[in-house]
Amino acid sequence: MMRYPHVLFPYLCRAALWGVLANLMCGPDRPAQAEWSAVAEQKTSYTSDAFQFSSARRLRLTEDPSQPTVVSADKPEDVIWEPALEVTHSTPTAQGKNELSVKAQGAIYTKNPIFNHADYRIQDRFSLDRETSVLVRYRYVPNLFLGPNFERRTGTRSIQEERVSSHHWRAEIERRLTDSVTGTLITRYGLRRYNDSFAERNTNFFTLGPRVDYRVLDWLSVTLTYLYERGLADGHKDTQFADDVSYYLHMVSAGTEVRLNRQWDLGFTYIHRRKTFTSGLAGDTHVGRFDATHQGIAELRYHMSTAATVMLSFQYGKRTSTNALRDFQDSILSIGGQYRF
Repeated sequence: MMRYPHVLFPYLCRAALWGVLANLMCGPDRPAQAEWSAVAEQKTSYTSDAFQFSSARRLRLTEDPSQPTVVSADKPEDVIWEPALEVTHSTPTAQGKNELSVKAQGAIYTKNPIFNHADYRIQDRFSLDRETSVLVRYRYVPNLFLGPNFERRTGTRSIQEERVSSHHWRAEIERRLTDSVTGTLITRYGLRRYNDSFAERNTNFFTLGPRVDYRVLDWLSVTLTYLYERGLADGHKDTQFADDVSYYLHMVSAGTEVRLNRQWDLGFTYIHRRKTFTSGLAGDTHVGRFDATHQGIAELRYHMSTAATVMLSFQYGKRTSTNALRDFQDSILSIGGQYRF
């Protein structure tokens, strides 16, 4: 078990969510102006490497920047359909407002359906005062196929499907520091549970870091984020399997948003992630290994109306490691639309 004092973090998040729900349903001063809304979204994406698509997509700050991946010599191209639906219940409060939402998103691969998966999320964002808000979120990604890999539990090193289910609890506290600067403290706690063939890789992790948003001009804003993450695997002391995927991770993200006019805006994001494995087990291929990833994202958005938006984005990633055979590059081109009800 991971020796962190932060193991209480998921329980605190769940307690906060239940507290908000109780307030919405039973509070004597519950406002009557509550509203329901929904956002439906569809993206269609081309990827140059189906093995890397889900990991590359979740490298964003708001997703799962440490999702594991299997690098294969085979790099199949594919077209992926990504439908999503988010439903939000918004309630005015004395401090500001409370927004409780649920979201479901899928990834459907045209040529490689074994990679098909879903992503489920529930979150609540509520105001503490006019300058401060808190977000708590739970995300679940079940039975995600990473790829074929050599298992070590039987001693035969046979090739088996490697799959993982991820649970993440996230909390953010955001405060407006000045009229143009907002600061956010981000923390996560998560569990990754692998299929039986790779059970020694079961990992608990904790993430912490700040984000600063600065509105330079009415049409220009920039964002800078740093995250530190520590992950500890069940197999970190198991010499029998010599397969310790424990790590620490540093991630830096810089982004800018440019409002071209009332209908067009453009966003750029650069992400650098360095994941260093901490195994000291003799015979473990993770000993002394690190992965460094660079990713750039450009997205152009056209607001057809207050409800409808269309998007075009390009994402490029490059990963280098101490094992040159595991280096890779991937490109993702996406077009999509979003409609608010």
